[in-house]
Amino acid sequence: MKWLATKTLVDYDVPETYDRWLRANGVEPVFVGPDDELPEHFGAFRALLLTGGGDVDPACYGAKPHAKTGDILPQRDALEGKLIEKFLAMGRPVFGICRGIQFLNVAMGGKLIQHVPDWLKKNGGKEVHSPPSGDAIHKIKWTGRTRLGQALRGVTEVNSHHHQAADPKHIGRGLRVAAQSPAGIPEAVVEGEGVASPIIAVQWHPERMDEGRSAASQALMQLMLSLV
Repeated sequence: MKWLATKTLVDYDVPETYDRWLRANGVEPVFVGPDDELPEHFGAFRALLLTGGGDVDPACYGAKPHAKTGDILPQRDALEGKLIEKFLAMGRPVFGICRGIQFLNVAMGGKLIQHVPDWLKKNGGKEVHSPPSGDAIHKIKWTGRTRLGQALRGVTEVNSHHHQAADPKHIGRGLRVAAQSPAGIPEAVVEGEGVASPIIAVQWHPERMDEGRSAASQALMQLMLSLV
């Protein structure tokens, strides 16, 4: 089973952890970046996976760059916007990890928190989402009734390494927040009304949690596989 997955211009932006996690679950990923030729037949791919990477260009959601916003690659933003449009038009699932949830929110008309530490300071949160090295671990809480929350109902902690996030006050049309951090940072979104394609996007890195073997990784993967 083939999934189309995105990457940036450099190889290290598609770590082996993504490839191992997907292949261990029967998925053959085909990674494409803005400098690659796109496949001729998108129908060969059962799902689209938006992976992690640099910051989304604030111009995509009508904002000026924050001093900490960097690693912007407009070509990748343009590529992912085009791919999201194609897969939604086909009714195929769209999945996202880290930057993936952020760009998906923007593509659906939402906005981002450009620097999470500033937002937390303003909103009285004391969470760590982007440590100097490695991943932070923090609590999450599930919101509303979603199949994602049901599938991962035993998951109370996730890993984290990001300084941007979906803005909880500006969630994209057709998306619902399914999980958030205690301070209110969106940690997962799913499709809402008016969207025919299954959508699941998470802020954490399931491919890195216990090398993809944690409940936050395996339960998530099993749910995604059930939707393709």
